Amino acid sequence: MDSIIHISGLKRHYWMGDTLVAALDNISLDVHKGDFVMIVGSSGSGKSTLMHLLGLLDVPTGGVLEVGGDRVAECSEARVSRMRNEHIGFVFQSFNLLNDLDVVENIALPLVYRGVPRRLRRERATELAIKLGLGKRLHHHPKELSGGQLQRIAIARALIGEPDILLADEPTGNLDSATSREIMQIFYDLNSQGHTIIMVTHDPKLADQGTRKVTLLDGKIIEDVPGKRQPPAEHPAHQEERRFPGGGSVSIADLVRIGIKEGLLAHQLRTFLTMLGIIIGISSVIAMSSFSLGSKQKQADQIRALGANLVKIVDKQFENERLVEARSRGSSGLGRKDLELLRQGIPDIERAACVRQIKLNVMHELGPLNPRVLGVEGDYLEVNNLAMAEGRFFDRGDWATSECSVVIGSTLAKILAEMRSENKLEPRSPVGEHLLLGGTPYTIVGVLQEKTIDMDELEATSASDPNRDLLLPLETLITRTAYLDLRSEVDEIQLQIRDENALAQAGRAIRSILGVTHAGQNDYDMVIPMDLLKQKQQSQHLLDILTICISSISIVVGGIGIMNIMLASVTERIREIGIRRAIGATKMDIMRQFLTESMTISITGGAFGVILAGIVVVFTCQFLNLPVVFSLQLLCAAVIASTLTGLVFGIYPAYQAANKNPVESLRAE
Repeated sequence: MDSIIHISGLKRHYWMGDTLVAALDNISLDVHKGDFVMIVGSSGSGKSTLMHLLGLLDVPTGGVLEVGGDRVAECSEARVSRMRNEHIGFVFQSFNLLNDLDVVENIALPLVYRGVPRRLRRERATELAIKLGLGKRLHHHPKELSGGQLQRIAIARALIGEPDILLADEPTGNLDSATSREIMQIFYDLNSQGHTIIMVTHDPKLADQGTRKVTLLDGKIIEDVPGKRQPPAEHPAHQEERRFPGGGSVSIADLVRIGIKEGLLAHQLRTFLTMLGIIIGISSVIAMSSFSLGSKQKQADQIRALGANLVKIVDKQFENERLVEARSRGSSGLGRKDLELLRQGIPDIERAACVRQIKLNVMHELGPLNPRVLGVEGDYLEVNNLAMAEGRFFDRGDWATSECSVVIGSTLAKILAEMRSENKLEPRSPVGEHLLLGGTPYTIVGVLQEKTIDMDELEATSASDPNRDLLLPLETLITRTAYLDLRSEVDEIQLQIRDENALAQAGRAIRSILGVTHAGQNDYDMVIPMDLLKQKQQSQHLLDILTICISSISIVVGGIGIMNIMLASVTERIREIGIRRAIGATKMDIMRQFLTESMTISITGGAFGVILAGIVVVFTCQFLNLPVVFSLQLLCAAVIASTLTGLVFGIYPAYQAANKNPVESLRAE
């Protein structure tokens, strides 16, 4: 008869201090299909060591061990684990069930490591549970069940993989006599169905109830005699094709399920505290970058609101000797003639305007005003992205005849309205009212539409608030006010370029033309507000990097916390590791399980971090009046960072878990 297990000269020696202990010493044994082998012997005789070797949980020191024709010593660790999963079912004295799993989940556990779909393995587990009298306890957990019920679960778990061999280590040792008889009857029935069973027992009444009795003493087989039970004539249990063929491995879905159930939910508060470092790091990186991006976008939007693609040529307003020197060398300063030449020489100029500022006392009949008084000409409204709220802007007649007409900003209009209210006068439009500019009466012909602008954001761009401006025709200002003979005709030339990308090229052309018209005198400055804004934003770049670095430290601290918690988890779950290895999990399966748990913690923390950042950014931006801006690249980088954190800091704990000795792990409390 073919041997299902063949042992020849098997040894298992180990050192205990300076003493060499021969737990098994040169034993030989053959187990055939359908055998029911009872292994007996006194404590320390080597029974448990032999069972661990037969169950492929331990490695022999010497000799030959063959299971199903495969020499175990020549097989890889993964192959040995697969053999344990597919060919051996282990029933332990202490049951060795997982307390976090219910009856069905415990029974189905071996099929998890064979890659069987969840629905199929639950169906088979339920079928076995009902067959063994557990139909009313399917969703109970081990702590809610009796000893006999626990052992039935252990037997069902051993059977679900359709093994060739059942190993039972004192299966009735922790049970009362009535329950012991029930459990033994299950084993007898299984043997009658063709299952090969090897059982360790201390009970002398059971020792002769198998087909063979093997007695051990001091690590040697001293007796191998037939028992009272006859081997079954046929082996129907092994004539059918297996329902769940081997070769699979634990699925990603099961790894994630284990990670959530055992890595997150088993210790919820501890897991949340561990996640905090990841949550804080990810949320702070995203939030701070979003605030920075929002601030930059707000600044850019406001620059465009004041005048898109704008170039300003500003007179330096030399005085005394420097002014005389510039004029003597051939420069007349900025003037309307410069604007004409620039229009002719630079085709990218879309619109243009001239501006001249003057200090004048401005009086209304109800009180003084303190505006910025500007003489303007050309496309001033379009260049500065302004519009009229009431009345009209200057027309050709105003410029041609030097009319005493003014247009006021919205803030000045509000001041006039407040003056009327304070004096208990009827509210009315300021259009048509008169102002005294330096003692000369001017008529308000229009009011500018209000511009909502945060001037603090635009401090570095030379922008000013148009809501407080008082505008009059440039020709009126030049002909009706006094000024120094040598001063420039205008203070500022404003040019709107067709395309923002052409600003740099236009700047070079402007310098070239003005270099000729101003005889090489550097008596003007060229200001590009958008470029100034970009320079300011670049200066903030270092602060952004520093913020990200500080936030990254939180992620690293969170990763260290994950490693610490996972190491503690490995220590707490040594027995669980032993159980999973005993039912066929490979080292790689255990490593993947703990890596998945650490990554589940970090990815979940990263997800909460992204959600928290989104909430903080939305509410804070509304409070600070900033646009909500998220960087998709940064969001992806944050998710990748949290994932890598779980992977990197989870490798060492996972490695420690995978390399736990299965036998020692099963003995852990």
